[in-house]
Amino acid sequence: MTENSPSPPASSIATPITPAAYWDKTRRLTLALLGLWFVVTFGAVFFARQLDRINLFGWPLSFYMAAQGILLVYLAIVVLYTIRMRRAERRLHLHSEQMHGD
Repeated sequence: MTENSPSPPASSIATPITPAAYWDKTRRLTLALLGLWFVVTFGAVFFARQLDRINLFGWPLSFYMAAQGILLVYLAIVVLYTIRMRRAERRLHLHSEQMHGD
């Protein structure tokens, strides 16, 4: 008797990606995250006076953004970049294995 092992869900199966597509995705991801970084950093400084009118836990929102909020966004950017790049590198490795028969 042999047991059939359950197949992994379709979302966890990575499809191969070519090196050109890998670099295209890497550039687009990097530019998008750098854009987000710029908007968050510039926005917090540029709109500090308007954010000062809003209180969050007894502190002005501009202070909260400068002390903690922006740092959490930066951390989220790094985590998102890491997750997406791992996935892309896995797909690139699958393409390399298919091409070279490793």
